[in-house]
Amino acid sequence: MLLIPLLYFIGLGIYFYKKQQCWNIDIAAVSLLVLISFFAILIDINDIYGMYGINENYITLPTILLYCIQWTIILLPIHYIAQLQLEQHLEIKKNLLYGIVSIITISSIVVITTSLQDIQEAIVMDVVDRYHEHLNNVSEGSTNSNYFMFLPQILVTTPFPTLALFLWFYLKVFTNCSFVIRVCLLISSIVQAIISIIGAGRAAMIFWGFDFFMLYSYFYKYLSHKMKRNINITFGIIGILCSILFISITISRFDISGRNPLDSLYGYAGQHINNFCAIINKGGNSPFLIGREFPLIAKITGNPFNLLEHYEVIASKLDIMVNVFDTFGAELYLDLGWFGYIAFLLLWLMGYIILKIKWTETLAFRNIFIFIIIITFFTRGIFSWPFTGHYTTLAIMLMFMIRYLFKYIIKL
Repeated sequence: MLLIPLLYFIGLGIYFYKKQQCWNIDIAAVSLLVLISFFAILIDINDIYGMYGINENYITLPTILLYCIQWTIILLPIHYIAQLQLEQHLEIKKNLLYGIVSIITISSIVVITTSLQDIQEAIVMDVVDRYHEHLNNVSEGSTNSNYFMFLPQILVTTPFPTLALFLWFYLKVFTNCSFVIRVCLLISSIVQAIISIIGAGRAAMIFWGFDFFMLYSYFYKYLSHKMKRNINITFGIIGILCSILFISITISRFDISGRNPLDSLYGYAGQHINNFCAIINKGGNSPFLIGREFPLIAKITGNPFNLLEHYEVIASKLDIMVNVFDTFGAELYLDLGWFGYIAFLLLWLMGYIILKIKWTETLAFRNIFIFIIIITFFTRGIFSWPFTGHYTTLAIMLMFMIRYLFKYIIKL
């Protein structure tokens, strides 16, 4: 049955390509799902169920079909936007654009600078020790409140790093901005990956890689041959270095004697399908919770969301493992049940219909901020619910405010 999603997404990718006759972001998105489906088969071949956070084999035909339907619905707006021409920003908005670039850059530098000591300690400490220390800090709810860091923390939170990467491509393709500005934007796009070193985390590196792949694919038709070659060489080298770091972290954290060290990598890349099926099959007794999907409400009401506590509450009611490798849909089902899961997909479809009606022929520059949110939802949603944390909620609200600045402000 695991061949079903693999063959389905390969077929969907071929359909997208034949329809457009060129490489684009929708095909890139499907190719990520093809990759996950392939690694899900490797999990099955190597029989590593029950290890590395993978549930026992709960794959059934209905859940496999639901998995394919879920991602087809999410891909609809990405596929539609891929066919639109990108409209450049109005000249009158130039100062506003560079002002936003400057604020994002400064915020990223401030956050990295204030974390230098922790990053240094993380580099010299053993990866496993650092990871366990990070988990202990999270579970104890240790936080260092600093109101001066409030805005910088928002501006380095999802989806702003993805916005920084989009603007890096945009300025490189459509403007003659300075090399320094582009370098600053690139640093801003990887700030979460840098900070994740503190907790020996891998997800931020993967998210950045997914975002880069998606946005490179989106701008592919606008890039000159020379630009493509330079980007391929530069980021090929960066990709190799990041892969070495990723593999070393993975093997160090999941070194099980007698097992093939690559099994942990297969598990990381492919467990999403089986865990999704496990939760849909066995997650019906999960308590009704809203903290993950509505973290700002939880914060305001005095019950700040804590991921480890959230999973502990769920796990106490279920006989399966719950973690961050079950896709956004499974987590919606865990927290809000069938009603929340189906309601969200219907709302997404409604948003897609509205988008098709209002966005015709071109993608207005002001709408790139909504586009960025859609991209980050996809790349993070492959793993889990993507917008956990009240900072992320505030960041999304700020993105919509910026959109309206580009839409309505006459001159800045």
